Parts: sequence; C-alpha cells; structure tokens
Amino acid sequence: MTTTSTTQAASVDLPGVDGPRLLRRLVPAQSLYTFGISIDLTLTGIVGAHLAPTRALATVPFSLMPVVAALATFGLSRWIGRSGYRRVFTVAPLAAVAAGLVCAYAVHVGSFALFCVGTALVGVYQAGAGYYRYAVAEANPDARARAITTLLAGGLVAALVGPLLATAVRDLGPRPYVASYLLVAVFAALAAAWNARLPRDLAHLTRTARHDEGAPDPLARTRRALWRQPALLLGVLVTALAAVSMSSLMTAGPVAGTHMGHTEQHAAFSVQLHMIGMYAPGLLVARWIGRLGERRVAALGALVLAGAGLATLRPDIVAFVVAMTLAGVGWNLAASGGAAMVAASYRPAERGRVQPFAEVVVTVAAVVGSLGAAFATTTTTWPVLGALVTVAAVAVGAVLVRPRRR
Repeated sequence: MTTTSTTQAASVDLPGVDGPRLLRRLVPAQSLYTFGISIDLTLTGIVGAHLAPTRALATVPFSLMPVVAALATFGLSRWIGRSGYRRVFTVAPLAAVAAGLVCAYAVHVGSFALFCVGTALVGVYQAGAGYYRYAVAEANPDARARAITTLLAGGLVAALVGPLLATAVRDLGPRPYVASYLLVAVFAALAAAWNARLPRDLAHLTRTARHDEGAPDPLARTRRALWRQPALLLGVLVTALAAVSMSSLMTAGPVAGTHMGHTEQHAAFSVQLHMIGMYAPGLLVARWIGRLGERRVAALGALVLAGAGLATLRPDIVAFVVAMTLAGVGWNLAASGGAAMVAASYRPAERGRVQPFAEVVVTVAAVVGSLGAAFATTTTTWPVLGALVTVAAVAVGAVLVRPRRR
C-alpha cells in the first residue's frame, strides 16, 4: 500500500464527530460560563473601586483575567492536544470555583490584593471556555461561522439573568457582594459537572491522521506557511479589535458611569444590555451569516464598534447605555466573523500552530484594553477612549471591505 493510501485509510478509520450534537451540548456549557463571567463583568470594576487604595488601580483586578488567560492558553492548548477537549473543558471551570470563593472572602475582609488573586484565577476558566468556539467550528466544518454564532447565542439567557442575580443577592451576605461572588463558584461547579458528561467523541477532534503511531501528518504546513495567509492574519486582527474594544469599554464603563453621576443600578443595567448585545445577535447572525459571509459579518462588527465609540462623546445616560450596548453587539459580530476566518485557515493537524498564538494575540489585546480603561474612568477621558475605539474600528473595517486580490 502506498503512503498516500495509508494516510487516507487512517483518516477514514478515525471515528466521526456528531457536530450538531456537540453544538447542542456545548451551548449549555457556554451559558453556564456566561452566568459566571457576567457577574464578574458587572461587579469587578465597582468592587475594585471600593477596595483599591487609589482609583487608578480600580480596573487592575479585571485586567488580571485576560493576563492569566493569555498565560494559560499555551498550556491548555498542549493539554488539549494530549488529552482532548473534554478533559480541559471539565477542569478549567474548577479554577473559577476557587476564584469565586477567594473573591467572596476578599470582599468580606476588605483585601484588595486577595481580590486580585481571585479575579486572576477566572482567567484560567476564560482561556478554557475560549476553546468552545474552536471545538464547534472543527466539528461543523461546513457551517463554522453559524456554529460559532449559535454557540454565543447560548449565553443570551445568562446575559439577561446574570447581572440581575449579581445585584439581587448583593446584600444577602455579611457584607455587600459576598453572596454575588459565591454565585460565581456555584455556576463554575455546575459547568464542571456538565462538561464532565460531554460526548466522548469530542476527543476525536484532536486526533490527527498518521502513517504510523509515531509519525506526524506530513500534510501539516509549517507555522511560517500558515501565518502568511492573509485570511488568518485578518481574522486574528478583527478578533483582537473585538477584544480590545469590548474589554476597554466594558471595564471602564461601570466606573466611568458612576463618576459621571449615574447610579450603580444604571451601571448594572448598562452591563446587562452590554451582555445581551454580546449574545443576542447570534440568534439572527446564525441564520444569515452563510449568505453574507464571514468577512462581511466581521466588517459589520467593526462598523458597530465604531458607533459604540462615537456614542461615548455624550455623557448623558442614554448615550452611555447605547455605547455599552453597541460594544456588545459589535464584539459578537466581529468575534464571530474573525473566529470563523481563523478556524477556516488550518487543518486539524495544524491546530497547535494556530490556536494558541491566535488566542494569545486576542487576550493580549483584551489586556491592553482593560489596562487602558484604568485611565478612562472619568468624565473627561471616557470620550477619549471612545475616539480611540472608533479610529481602530474604522481602520480594521476599511481593510475588511477592501477588494481581495486574486
């Protein structure tokens, strides 16, 4: 038998993955993740402002999440290659269980340093959940973008309920917000239990065709060849834009809103609308993304993010809420289109040469956005942040709509 026929036979012998079934099972996992992260998005900036020794450090706890996520990405990617997605998806939420408990205790004793440790641990869960979209994209190769947007739509209910729960249980504990962070631990524990029962065929996604047990797939391209693809570079660029825009406006929003005279209830409401914007578009985009194409959806996301930046130029409550909502919608469209472009640029055997690097770029962008938000929590600098987002979104959007060379 020739080498080619051997490879083909090995590929045929690999068990298939039921893509639609896997998507149905990961949608609740995404929802449980969104429940926990929505509480962090709603409260971390506000609680950080109460615990931080100076206002300039208020967004540091939130910024630590993407920092740790970036550090954990490579380790989780290698673990996925060895053990498959299911084990990583089961263990990563346990970090958030510890995070919720540590944050609750930090709020109880008033320790800013301990609160930073707790929020940093959420980054491990964030990195693990970031691979949900790659799993569904690989399991549904003929409908990658639709699978990703459907997955994100699974967080809609959590986006609606999460911020309400965060504020509803605010005063149930011995100190404000202790019970809120205990909810983070509860939802993470439920996610770990659910993910432990994910289909076993999830492991087949990380299995690559081989001539024999010790030889890698000869068809796998080098990192140099992979990263010279314009579509891959542009997909990473637009997902990085989504990350930096969303994290900067989201992190600075609640603190800047209270500084502009809006109440904490208004800030929580804006976060709720932001979360709805992050996940609700998936209900529509999943239907017509096939007709528009991944690139056009990403360009539409950049346009919406530019609108979010422009809305920050006015300090009134309506403009504030519009800016937060559009930031969520733009993130959904840009991240969905960009992630689909990335997932379409590599084969299963090349996953480790693309996924972790793409995720690190995106998480670094989120870190830059959240750290930059520390300087945009006042009435005067909030519009400056919005202007920067608008300029970046217009620049990326212009590249996306530029005619492609043959």
